[in-house]
Amino acid sequence: MLNNVIQFPDKPGYAAIVSTIVDGIARRILVAGERMPPQRELAHQLGVAIATVGRAYSQLELQGFVESHVGRGTYIAGGRGRADTLSDPADTETIDLSIYRIPVPDLDSKLSDTLKTIIAEHHPQQILGSSPAAGQLSHRQAIAGWLQRYGVDASAGQIIITNGGQHAAMAAISTLTHAGETIATEEFTDPKMKSVASYLDRKLVGVEMDEDGMIPSSLEVLCQRQSIGAIYVTTRGQNPTNATLPLLRRKEIAEIARRHDLPIIESDIYGTTMADPQPPIFSIAPERTHFLTSFGRIIGPGIKVGCLVSPPADVPTTQAGVGMSTGSATLIAAEIVARWITGNQLEGMIRWQQAENIRRLSLLTTYPLLGTARTDVTSPHVWLPLPEQWRAEDFVDAAAAQHITIAPTHSFVVGRRSMPHAVRLCIGSPSSVEALQIACERLERLLNSQPKSSFET
Repeated sequence: MLNNVIQFPDKPGYAAIVSTIVDGIARRILVAGERMPPQRELAHQLGVAIATVGRAYSQLELQGFVESHVGRGTYIAGGRGRADTLSDPADTETIDLSIYRIPVPDLDSKLSDTLKTIIAEHHPQQILGSSPAAGQLSHRQAIAGWLQRYGVDASAGQIIITNGGQHAAMAAISTLTHAGETIATEEFTDPKMKSVASYLDRKLVGVEMDEDGMIPSSLEVLCQRQSIGAIYVTTRGQNPTNATLPLLRRKEIAEIARRHDLPIIESDIYGTTMADPQPPIFSIAPERTHFLTSFGRIIGPGIKVGCLVSPPADVPTTQAGVGMSTGSATLIAAEIVARWITGNQLEGMIRWQQAENIRRLSLLTTYPLLGTARTDVTSPHVWLPLPEQWRAEDFVDAAAAQHITIAPTHSFVVGRRSMPHAVRLCIGSPSSVEALQIACERLERLLNSQPKSSFET
């Protein structure tokens, strides 16, 4: 009985049934391919009308969490298809798991309708003209309202709209630190962060991590031993490890920054679709934290709209960083984001992203070795520890021979720290779940094999 596996509220409405089942899928209590009880049976278990369960099942199917088959019933989506029915283009097509991509939702006519409305309401000069360095006030007000639901309580005056998350990081680093200064960050970090720091002539020093992210005691020791210009930390869904900092660590990092009078650059580029009840570091140390995020993780990377939120006293400084780099964000892209925020359309896009990600993760968990990867239900990348026989660079090369592209692990390592025997896989990158399954079939076989070098004398 489903009611014995997951806990439903008393006499739930259809929305509560949907959210409870989705939570069960996310926590892997309900697994891909598992058969759901018939509507009449679940309605009897829950003490609700059959129509209520029917509406919930329809919504779950619409969001991609379940699949219904006439005469067979309803099943949790995301199961592995039969390998012999897959067309494996091994000899002709490379499947890329290296580039950080997210599946873009099918917007139907939403984008074209929005563009038509914008064009009808604005003179072309308003759309194609220049924007204030911080962005239009109406756009910043919309983003401020959006950020409040994530614990970022900031006024529109504290928000600077940027051309994506990387632009926000560049603006913050270039104005809060000086050339030659050292920035403390996680020992494994986003390669783009490394590129930005190198371009701006900043040095990065890695802070030890565990499965919960940056270790505050290691940060404290580092700050005592050498001069640090700023702390750069990813609070949620860290790339590549998927670590999310517990609340206690967020508070400890804030206190360390206060003791050493350091600015904090808090990246939330990868956490925009996460349901995280804990407050960001920005809300714990608002006087020194600069929060950056991007809407590309929700809408699609082509939108190129992000923001940098700074303490009021620092806004003129960080705003200058936007002006001297790529300049203000494109008006039309910012207008689209603002309208989709105020029209509550981003929520539907987030649900779509979550559903698609759960489908892909559900597939991954059907493989014994791939299923050991560190995942998050909202993250389109996973961090896979390798079996004893594999070194990271050997596995990447072997995967390439199987027409699977994986980012080299050394690209995530800060400084000369030891390279972990693990790889990051971007499961959101393949164009379809079927393409991902082909990649998984090849990688699982590879994980169970011996490296060729191990047979060499």
